[in-house]
Amino acid sequence: MNDDDTRRTRLQEGMKELETRMGGPAPLAQPLHQALLGAVFPLSTEQLVLLARENEAPSLVVSLLSNLPSRQFESLDAVQQFLESQAGPGEEATEPSLDSTHR
Repeated sequence: MNDDDTRRTRLQEGMKELETRMGGPAPLAQPLHQALLGAVFPLSTEQLVLLARENEAPSLVVSLLSNLPSRQFESLDAVQQFLESQAGPGEEATEPSLDSTHR
């Protein structure tokens, strides 16, 4: 298993744990929005993790962010879409109640 496979597996496990803790399809948008409150994009993976820790995000959210590949993310949407794409085939990880006015 290479680093990308390991990272993808950890992200999938984290998304499943988030679903279990919060119920239903992973309500990722809300905890992610709170974790990255005040973010001025673009941000690197390392900066996302630091901001989430600074915002006292739940350890599960910090863990999900720390397992992202090292790269620049252009927006909160980009981070969320990447995490959702790693959730696994057929698994939804969205929360439609978070609209663009909160970003």
